[in-house]
Amino acid sequence: MSNETPNQNDRPALGYVQEPARGTGWGAMLVVACLALGFSASAVEYERVWGQGQQQRAELLETADSEAAGQLEDLGKILADPQTRLIRLTAMDASPITNAMIVWNSSRQKGYFLCDQLRMLDAGMTYEVWTRRGSDEPIRIAGIQPKAGQSVYPFRATGAQSRDRLEISAGAPSAQNAPILTGEFD
Repeated sequence: MSNETPNQNDRPALGYVQEPARGTGWGAMLVVACLALGFSASAVEYERVWGQGQQQRAELLETADSEAAGQLEDLGKILADPQTRLIRLTAMDASPITNAMIVWNSSRQKGYFLCDQLRMLDAGMTYEVWTRRGSDEPIRIAGIQPKAGQSVYPFRATGAQSRDRLEISAGAPSAQNAPILTGEFD
């Protein structure tokens, strides 16, 4: 062991505090503070955008609800009209639809297709509503575009004439595309 006495130059002078190495303390704290500020700002922006999205979604649902209420009100008016006929539709062949009906008012040339099990079709295809008398060629009166969760489909007839029978097909009827539902007028 050596008996060396500490050199006076190795000791800090009284009242003198040794500085930490530059850039280690304040720089790290500044980086952490900036990161925290950035995360806070991001969280605030996320909450703002999320809130706006929820408000827009609520407005869309309110509009859809109002539209559905209007359709039901119109359906009620048509059902109250003594000229309105209810046409029960019968499924043909392997149709998965078991219960469907047409509410038809010939004086208004307006109707409603009521069906809970209407499956979606390929893009660009619609369900077609046709009328027929005996073996005459069918006449298209309306097209119906299915929507998920919807079971009431209003339509306005075009070219409707007095006929015996109503047919619904997925697309235009042909030898390969037979009607999936049929019904008889009173």
